[in-house]
Amino acid sequence: MIRPIVPADESAVRSLQSNLSYADSQLIDAAIDGPFVGRVAVHEGSVVGYAIALPGEETTLSELVVAADFRRHGYGRALVDAIAEVSGADRTVVTTPAENEGAERFYRAIGFAVRERLPSFYADGTDALRLVRGE
Repeated sequence: MIRPIVPADESAVRSLQSNLSYADSQLIDAAIDGPFVGRVAVHEGSVVGYAIALPGEETTLSELVVAADFRRHGYGRALVDAIAEVSGADRTVVTTPAENEGAERFYRAIGFAVRERLPSFYADGTDALRLVRGE
């Protein structure tokens, strides 16, 4: 089940966020209180994934995490689709570390295309890929 993020989800989402190499802890508050939107994937009452995005003319998917044991079960796609639906934008963009081949494969599989490589995008000098779905 995919539903909006609520304050009671904060602890579970923060725990999942620790799986990200480049996370912004303030995004969780922004998803709960606005202006960002957030969705969680729930399995048997437990939060097993989340997505946070900034809606606008194009939606910027800021974070997406699915717990390792629940990957390849459709939660990631469902979260991205739910974010796209709530945002109402025709285009969704995401930035991911260039060396994260698993993330690139996932995004390509759900309709994203690499638009550009962003040299030294992250503070530690790591390059990123900007992927886009929709036009």
